[in-house]
Amino acid sequence: MPDIEALLRALLRNEQTAWPYGQDQGFAATFFARADYHGVLPLLHEILKPEWARDRGWPAEVLEACHQQAIARAMWELRHQQLLGQVIEALTHAGIPPVLFKGTALAYGLYANPVLRARSDTDFIIPPQSFNAVAEVLTACGFERDSSVEGEFVSYQTSFVRSEIGGGNHVLDVHWRINNSQILAKLFSYEELLANSTDLPRLSPQARAVSATHAMLLACMHRATHKQNPYYVDGTAYYSGDRLVWIYDIHLLAAGFSRPDWEGLVQMAEEKGLRAVCLEGFGLASAFFRTEIPDFVRAALQGHEKTETVARYFNSGAWGQQWMDFCAIPGVSRKRRFLAETFFPSADYMRKKYPQARPGWIAWLYLRRAASGAFKRLSRPVKTA
Repeated sequence: MPDIEALLRALLRNEQTAWPYGQDQGFAATFFARADYHGVLPLLHEILKPEWARDRGWPAEVLEACHQQAIARAMWELRHQQLLGQVIEALTHAGIPPVLFKGTALAYGLYANPVLRARSDTDFIIPPQSFNAVAEVLTACGFERDSSVEGEFVSYQTSFVRSEIGGGNHVLDVHWRINNSQILAKLFSYEELLANSTDLPRLSPQARAVSATHAMLLACMHRATHKQNPYYVDGTAYYSGDRLVWIYDIHLLAAGFSRPDWEGLVQMAEEKGLRAVCLEGFGLASAFFRTEIPDFVRAALQGHEKTETVARYFNSGAWGQQWMDFCAIPGVSRKRRFLAETFFPSADYMRKKYPQARPGWIAWLYLRRAASGAFKRLSRPVKTA
């Protein structure tokens, strides 16, 4: 039978492809599940126009499922935009303008309709010293801080959630560094991203998003991050850098680049040590969506897979990445603190993670957590592409 991923890629290239699975309803369900996994259901609703899709054998249940998903996404988006606008206004008024990046920034700055960019949260970065003030603002806006691992080195972000009856969950991922990894955390600072940020008027008059160049570098870096680190779809963890929605982001960004944009990207990729990471992302975009990447860009990015620290980090296994993060921390005392935060998070966090456990079970819970983490790392194959 035809490959579902190949079919999805063809549709995203706007090819009016016939339904290749006949009347088997099982394939319809599998197709829908894979499209959901790849984050492209809203795009499919836009692409699968009934006037041609039915003529090419597309099952009514697939078209209807996409339609229902689009309605649900639109309802969530309307409320999320409203809440996010309030948060941005409040933070800006407090003198802490957030800079949006990843999904929501791309949804409102790149896509024809923000509903088309599926996502479950909004990411923004703030100054590290402003976290407590930001937390107060978000709490006043009705968001609650989610339980997560805390520490000086183990995490540089936390989530705030607002749940509404009939309106779903609205999650804000607040970053004070761009990534939790010691290797990646300092590649882009809040100050750099803010200085080069652009307006995002479709979201809010005060909204700011990373520049197109930064967005491209972060998009390439983000997909590579998930080769070893999980992302979640309907509560299930997945490990892959080939999720179609991420590569489609790269495709759309590339379509809007001029030659000066490409030249600036090549220069910044060299400065940040992201040439190999960008080349890998561009290669996937070209293979999947026939994205046009200038020859001089490909030539400038080639040959750095083994020399750039970031590329070696992404191509290492989970244990290898943890070792590189450990080595990147200066000083023996700080290394000890990193190990303590990694393997022994606070007792408060452990109680929230295991709410049914008795108070005297903390030591056993730490042992269980360590064993579970080791098993996951040892049982997962290393992904290098």
